[in-house]
Amino acid sequence: MNFRELTVADVPAMFLIRAAAKENPMPLISGLKFLGITVAGESQKLQTTHQGFVCEDDGVIIGFVIGDGSTGELWVLSVWPEYEGQGVGRKLMTLAQEWLFAKGWEKLWLTTGIKPSRALTLYQKLGWKIVGTLPHGGSYRMELAKPSSPTTSSA
Repeated sequence: MNFRELTVADVPAMFLIRAAAKENPMPLISGLKFLGITVAGESQKLQTTHQGFVCEDDGVIIGFVIGDGSTGELWVLSVWPEYEGQGVGRKLMTLAQEWLFAKGWEKLWLTTGIKPSRALTLYQKLGWKIVGTLPHGGSYRMELAKPSSPTTSSA
């Protein structure tokens, strides 16, 4: 498997992967369009405030993650169902977290559903902490603090 930066050319594949999700699936056109998520809009974000990473298997994109460099939000993570449990989501999350921390954010955030899920379990394993519930009551806000740099002592 190959991990690389997401490009504008990858945006249509993102929509297919997101629609195929087992947990929190999004109807391909109607659901995403309802939320204002379009190929043009996502392409614009990738050229300005957002950065993403993809995982490919034999040249086919099977997972992606996007972070928002203007807010410190881990915006979306999605992996093709057949590849869940193989470490793809963990590696993608790590790449996005590193990018956001390198942008200067000391604390990252995301939202996720309250129902127990593979995503919630993954986030917690990666050190994300639940810090609150959104006003509508259906999602948690989670945060991840930037790891401390190791200190060196002089002998």
